[in-house]
Amino acid sequence: MQEKKTRTEAEMGDEALVMTYLDILKYAKHHCSDGEDPYEITDRIFIDNLKAVGFEQNNDN
Repeated sequence: MQEKKTRTEAEMGDEALVMTYLDILKYAKHHCSDGEDPYEITDRIFIDNLKAVGFEQNNDN
């Protein structure tokens, strides 16, 4: 029987960021007009959200 690997806070945070991005992308793909790029819109919303919560100031990387 394999031991279950304990996930770190960083891994859980990364997973949460990925899931957030994918949720925004799913919404954008569903609601974008034909001339709009859902990936561009998703990138802008995701990055603006990170800036709004101060991710740039608090990121040690």
